[in-house]
Amino acid sequence: MDPGPEEEGGALAIPPLRPGEKFHVFVSYSSRDAAWTHALIGRLEADLPGLRVCLHERDFVPGRNILENMAECIQQSQKVLLLLSQDFVQSRWCLLEADLSLFGYCLERKAVIPVLLKPCRVPLHLSHLTYLEATDSRFYPKVLRLLCQATLCGARSVPALRPAASLYSGKTLLTLNCINKDSLSSWQVGTFSTLSVPDPLKEVLEEPEVYRRALGVLNGAQSPRSCLRYLGCRVPLGIFLILVSLALLSFTLVLGLQRSPPAQRFLLLSGAVFFCPLALVLAVNTLCWFQRFSRRKMRELALRAGEANLLLAPHSVLVGCDTMNKLHFVYVLLEECRQVFLECAEGEALFREAMLRFSSSYACCVAHAYFPASEDVQGAQGHLQLGLCFCQFVSLQLKRHQGLGVYPV
Repeated sequence: MDPGPEEEGGALAIPPLRPGEKFHVFVSYSSRDAAWTHALIGRLEADLPGLRVCLHERDFVPGRNILENMAECIQQSQKVLLLLSQDFVQSRWCLLEADLSLFGYCLERKAVIPVLLKPCRVPLHLSHLTYLEATDSRFYPKVLRLLCQATLCGARSVPALRPAASLYSGKTLLTLNCINKDSLSSWQVGTFSTLSVPDPLKEVLEEPEVYRRALGVLNGAQSPRSCLRYLGCRVPLGIFLILVSLALLSFTLVLGLQRSPPAQRFLLLSGAVFFCPLALVLAVNTLCWFQRFSRRKMRELALRAGEANLLLAPHSVLVGCDTMNKLHFVYVLLEECRQVFLECAEGEALFREAMLRFSSSYACCVAHAYFPASEDVQGAQGHLQLGLCFCQFVSLQLKRHQGLGVYPV
């Protein structure tokens, strides 16, 4: 049995509520941990008369959005008590991460008391905080002391906060190189490992199978089997075709100067007009094979990255490729952009098409922190604090392609 407040050196008193505050503590927990939570709250209210606790099932306004209720209740509370368990991380925490600005305000202005109720992966936003363990024999007295400390002192009782949120929409998570980069030829497409989810992605992508399927789509791109992939074949063949075109032209001119029937002369000139340019075009295409292959393969990889992003987007992750041997993973919240597409007719199909065609290049822009400038999007409300959000980026790309009279493949 944990010692009561009297055994901790005298009766503890809760700090008075200040203007604009209705609760001393806002408690966030999973419904599966409700029995343990209600027992703890009942004991706290018995030991601390006058303690006002905000619980969602009794204090949230019916009919309002749950995020709006959470935002208002957190702002009206002195402290925030988070009861962490795997169920909490998979349910309640996703609501907090759905509005990072809300939780950023919470960390900056409120005293956060994280409690590890059951073993779980501590969320990324709390990895820098020291949490209490429910199995600690001194757990209850520690909670009492934190609740009874003044708000500012309580805020400092938790370790110093980071100056910026460790996870935010538009953050670069990882740049992944292919496993055969050192032995990769210029014409080969890189292969990416699917054995395990890289550590920087584990906090937001907890399902290894999703990662394997997404990387499997990208690994499906095949390197060419043509002999033209070798420079030693392209250069001699290109030179040979150029010589053939010159020889045909010279041979035609020589025969054309000789006296010959008009019909024969016409056939010679027709052959020269057809075969000489043909050989010259084949020679140029042979010498420029690698450049054409690279453009074609990058378009294929971009489409494959779009298919992979359809799997990753529900986890707020996008992947982009701007080379054949490197991938960029970024954390982007797309729900608000998706709602913009859904307002149009066949919005779901439009969003899927936009993901296939533009999500790879958008992820690369986010990773490089460089977006194409345009007056078309200036002043438009975006869903990304810095740079263009996805729906703005798609709008800009469509306008550019329409201005050029072409559409992206």
